[in-house]
Amino acid sequence: MCLTDILQDTCARDQRVWDACASVYEDRIVGGHPDVTAYEGFEEDLLDRVLLYLARERKKRLCLYDVGCGSGRLHLRYAMKTTSVAQLKPADAQLLERARRKNPAFAYDPLWAEQLVSVGGVDFSTQMLELARAKLRKNGLGSLLDHKIFFDHGSAFDLQPMEGEPFPVAISVCNSIGVMQGPEGATKLFKAMRRAVESAGGIAIISGYRREAVATFALCNYESTMDVSGQPRWLIPDKYATSHYVQVPRAYKRAHSTDECVVVDVRDTDGNIVKEGHVLTRDNDAVRETVATGHIRTHTAYTSHWYAFDVFEEWIAKHWPSSNAYHIAGKDLDALRGEPMQMAILDTNGELKGLMQRWGCMPERNGAT
Repeated sequence: MCLTDILQDTCARDQRVWDACASVYEDRIVGGHPDVTAYEGFEEDLLDRVLLYLARERKKRLCLYDVGCGSGRLHLRYAMKTTSVAQLKPADAQLLERARRKNPAFAYDPLWAEQLVSVGGVDFSTQMLELARAKLRKNGLGSLLDHKIFFDHGSAFDLQPMEGEPFPVAISVCNSIGVMQGPEGATKLFKAMRRAVESAGGIAIISGYRREAVATFALCNYESTMDVSGQPRWLIPDKYATSHYVQVPRAYKRAHSTDECVVVDVRDTDGNIVKEGHVLTRDNDAVRETVATGHIRTHTAYTSHWYAFDVFEEWIAKHWPSSNAYHIAGKDLDALRGEPMQMAILDTNGELKGLMQRWGCMPERNGAT
């Protein structure tokens, strides 16, 4: 079997996995684990700054395209920022106002409304995309669907060149690259993102977890959310590590925790308690392998990769051969929230040069920050 055949088979498997865990993922990870939401908050603040710089100082009208958009976290964020209640029917306006009272950061901003023309995205999970659409409707923004806010069902690897107007910014964030079918998929993503923005002079951004943070972040993250992705292979015993059971951790384990045990309540697929207070313990050999490889595996079909900093560097040099490509360690911009992540930026025409200088970032060809 050739690599392309393997990649296609892996894509099909992963699509089934994400369709199956979509609703639980939304509750337990997107809106749940404190370390993940901190990472997401860092990404959102950083993306805000990139877009505002392009809008204010480079006078760009923008199109944002989220590759591996999942349940539409960023679609909702920017739909709320760019929509006035005056544009909506009374019932939708009430829903939007109620949502904004819960999160003032989503307040309407005329600059965003004028300069951010559209927000699109692509994902291979139909269930994730349905969650995204439902999220927008729930917050009074259903009228924007397929107009200003749109979703494509398809592959991140099949991106086509984007138009030059409005100015394209293609992003793939929150370690979407880590769940895109291993290193072959990751390199395809780098190529696809370049293809999407290069001819239009646009910008591509890929954000992912670093392999160097597996011991301090990944182990704790996955031990805390095994009701989403299944029991990690470094935990024993594996008595309940099958599709017949759901193991729900009693608490989120935070980064840098040295606790080698996890306490879970075991339920069957109907939600009935099978065993309370079941204790799982780390197997040291399996932990060492996971830390060394960055390959996260569970007893379900779920898999993820945390790539080393120097691997990202190699991919940038090979697939984004530009004098305006950057490789940034998140901890250099935000020592707390950005600690586990890294970011690759392809700035085709140098539009972000001034912003990168403010951040103290040098192009990849002159050495990564």
